[in-house]
Amino acid sequence: MHMKPCVRRFIAGILTGALVFIKGPVIAVAVEASPVVIADFSHQDAVSPGEPFYRWMEKNGWQRGIGDPCYFFIDDGQLRLVSKPGPVYDARFRLALFHREKLLRGIENKVLMRITPEGFRIDAEADPLIRFTFTPLVLPSPEADLRDSGKNDAAFYLLVFFDSTAREFEGYEIPRSVAYVWANRPWSGPVASDPDYADFMRYIAVGFGKERLGRRQNVARRITEDYRLAFPEHEQVPDIIGVGLMIDSNTLGGRAESALSRVHMVMPPRTPDSGDDLPPSPGSRPTPRTPGF
Repeated sequence: MHMKPCVRRFIAGILTGALVFIKGPVIAVAVEASPVVIADFSHQDAVSPGEPFYRWMEKNGWQRGIGDPCYFFIDDGQLRLVSKPGPVYDARFRLALFHREKLLRGIENKVLMRITPEGFRIDAEADPLIRFTFTPLVLPSPEADLRDSGKNDAAFYLLVFFDSTAREFEGYEIPRSVAYVWANRPWSGPVASDPDYADFMRYIAVGFGKERLGRRQNVARRITEDYRLAFPEHEQVPDIIGVGLMIDSNTLGGRAESALSRVHMVMPPRTPDSGDDLPPSPGSRPTPRTPGF
């Protein structure tokens, strides 16, 4: 096909400019991956407690572990976690002797559930960030202290499960876990544990006490750093295999309540030569990087 000289010059100019652009310096741009949405209630219709909430859990692939979330409900863009005594708790002494399984599965004020589907797995060495928004509403008994097996109640736990040997916990198998908690009282140091569960569960407090009750909390934590902080005796960080929620007030009695708005997991943005643009988790140790990452 014959082209006029002016057309040839125009096309040559475009190609030359394109080649100059390609040969120019490559600018690395940090791009944050799309978040893995674990739970987001911002557009969720209201769900009443009891059977409606059980059906919602089944539909969304949530799994009950310990206790009965019979008082949980969804309203105003939030999941309301409610722990208070009910008929099973009131009959706990008799059930502990004759129907222990019913007690573990039915207790209303100690509830643990898994909120990720079967097969969930994320490489911890990719340094994922977990972001969650929640509101502490009602604290358990003023004497509650997660470091004491006789007082270990709390209004909010977000647990991250790691691929490790599971341990028996109140009739439920739980792998090694980091639990982000709202505790009644502060403790010295960034990590705490209950001596009965310290082999497989360590606590990192994201807040304490009554001062900020009713205020929405936005939390961002680097999971890999927090695992190394919580379990310094383990060199290798296993894959992340699940996320769970927990609330309890059964040890000392009474009520506890919190509200969850969302949980997302993302990979921090990086560039080959600029490093991270996110600060480390508070109290964490430096995280070794995989060569070439």
